[in-house]
Amino acid sequence: MKKVTVLSLSAILATQLMGAEDLSEMIKEGKAGGYVRIHHIEPAFSDTVAATGSVIGGKLKYQTGALYGLRFGAAMYTTQDTGLTKWDYKTRDGYSQVAQGLHGDDMKGYATLGEAYASYHLSNTDLTYGRQEFQTPMTQNAVTIIPNLFEGTVAKIKEIPDFTVTAAHITKMQYGTRAATDAALIGDGVYAITSGAGFGFVSPVVNGTTGVITPGFGKEEFQDMGEATFGRTGTGGIGGSARMDTSGVTALGIEYKKGNIEARVWDYYAHEMYNTIYADAQYKLNAGAAKVTLEAQALAQSDVGSFSDSLGATALNGLKMVKTPSGTNLYSTRLSQDKEIDSMVWGLQAKAAIGDWAFNAAYTDSSDGHVINAWGGDPLYTSTIFTRNNYRADTSAYKVGGEYNFSTLGVKGLKFSINHAEYHSDVQANTTGLSSGVFTTGATVLNEKSSETDYMLYYVVPSVKGLWFRLFHVERDNDTRNYEQSHTRLIANLSF
Repeated sequence: MKKVTVLSLSAILATQLMGAEDLSEMIKEGKAGGYVRIHHIEPAFSDTVAATGSVIGGKLKYQTGALYGLRFGAAMYTTQDTGLTKWDYKTRDGYSQVAQGLHGDDMKGYATLGEAYASYHLSNTDLTYGRQEFQTPMTQNAVTIIPNLFEGTVAKIKEIPDFTVTAAHITKMQYGTRAATDAALIGDGVYAITSGAGFGFVSPVVNGTTGVITPGFGKEEFQDMGEATFGRTGTGGIGGSARMDTSGVTALGIEYKKGNIEARVWDYYAHEMYNTIYADAQYKLNAGAAKVTLEAQALAQSDVGSFSDSLGATALNGLKMVKTPSGTNLYSTRLSQDKEIDSMVWGLQAKAAIGDWAFNAAYTDSSDGHVINAWGGDPLYTSTIFTRNNYRADTSAYKVGGEYNFSTLGVKGLKFSINHAEYHSDVQANTTGLSSGVFTTGATVLNEKSSETDYMLYYVVPSVKGLWFRLFHVERDNDTRNYEQSHTRLIANLSF
């Protein structure tokens, strides 16, 4: 809470400098906003690790008006059970079910001061210091109750026409409600570091016999970026000190938009850890009756300094071995050929809108090592609702889909979409040579196959501003490990 104290003292100092009348105007011109959101998972249509859960929560934010370009803001976030969660599911097979991905560290409701900042506006530049949402390609969450939140300094500069430059230094983060879903479900456990949750997040554990909950860690307090990414040295990642003592993450983004062309490049320098460069571009054109969008992307990652000798590298050893749920060694993967972080993913996507229909097709290919995707972002074209295998080493993926808009049929705001993706990952058949992080010479290479199909109804209520509903059903399958998942969820949102 040191940063919050600093902000409070800043506000007191500002009161003394501005005078009571000025402060009164500042507060009077302030604006409040936020959202109320419900997530409800229906157990009658879901199975395996995603059976039941129901919460209501949201965000309430207030930002003062500007005085000499200075503003203050704060936002509270909360998630609370609706009373419809079927808690008898929590002990089945030892899983806590999707309550992990909707509730707090102890699978109960909680509230958090997720934003507390001071911002300064000059010309076309905004400088913000404190707790805030940081929405960039590698940090922006999918729809959830409480997003991943960050603490640091962010400058957004729009001084050059058609360009937006963002420079930031992030020192801390707090994982949102979706973090357990990212780590345990999307990350498939052993691949958690590739799915949007770092080792600094620890899922709660439910005893399959007694139902006793061992609380997790990471949702209800801010952690240093090194700790959030690679966790702690203690047992289970809860006790002990940070595995890596770092200076945080310095990010620089340049975005360009003019006419039919959009492009952006981001560099995330995670001090003492690794560097990530992400870039994408899109071009829009009219091809007769169709409006076509062509897109390309690339993501490259490499370690920084002596990472291979650090405790962070030791923490990643678990990525090299894949086990069955019973703990049997199944096969191994590789972190990279040179025992360090070294990965590259590229992708292509085409979209076409024709009347009430829209179609999309995408392909991505990764080489060498896993992408460490620890902060919640998911920019790759072939990702689906519960699958991000495209961040794994040696993986090719494609995704095809379509969407229909019901406006012509008289139902404005209603859309239906379907997307299907296939993922093929090369893995090593035996488990020898795991400590080296490379495939054993002469070992048999298998191809792990998995797929996901997403069906979604999305309705934006025309008569009520900010009100929308999203109903989706997911069918997920892994032929190699004989794993299947069905999941149906309703999300209702009212923004104000």
